[in-house]
Amino acid sequence: MFRDIKLIIYDLDGVLIDSSRAILESFRRTMMEVGEPFKPDLILEKIGHSLYQIFRDIMPTEYHDDVEELRQAYIRHFQSLDISYTRLLPEIHETLTALSERGFIQAVATNKTASEAERILSELGVGDHFNLIAGFMTVAKPKPEPDMIHYILEKLDVKPNEAVLVDDTDVGLTSGIRAGVYTVGIITGFNSVEQIRSVNPSIVIEGIGELPKILE
Repeated sequence: MFRDIKLIIYDLDGVLIDSSRAILESFRRTMMEVGEPFKPDLILEKIGHSLYQIFRDIMPTEYHDDVEELRQAYIRHFQSLDISYTRLLPEIHETLTALSERGFIQAVATNKTASEAERILSELGVGDHFNLIAGFMTVAKPKPEPDMIHYILEKLDVKPNEAVLVDDTDVGLTSGIRAGVYTVGIITGFNSVEQIRSVNPSIVIEGIGELPKILE
């Protein structure tokens, strides 16, 4: 299906890592600070969106002018957590290594900040596999806009038809579709198969271990 691919772009949460414990604990502490109820199921449904969007969606309207303060509180709590709150998903190390050995360029596009993504991937021992990490604040508009994907393509001098995006959410996949790259929906994250299929990605896979084969 995929020919002449040079670049693989990965989302972070739900594709490379499971940071759901860290995300929920950071939101719990933030909600406790402002005296609002903590609703984990609602938060998990929103993963993939920017923190700005999540706070606008889950908080009463009187907080909407304070989303930057809420975002900063969340980041403070997230960064204070031990890396044990976050883990690599199955087969990540083996897959990244195999694709690196085959000469693929690998990058990350995440609605986390690039510096936070770099820290997490480094601490989990896979940071060296990536040529570029783009995140929230790297570009003007986060996913589902295509800005982040366009940025990576330009920086790495790769054409859209030479790149594939692997993402676990309809939000992320939409950014890839709008950027004109191939898209691989993966069901290891927070969206259902139905949500992923709703945006018509190029292909849907069950685990990252399938990626080397479909790129042969």
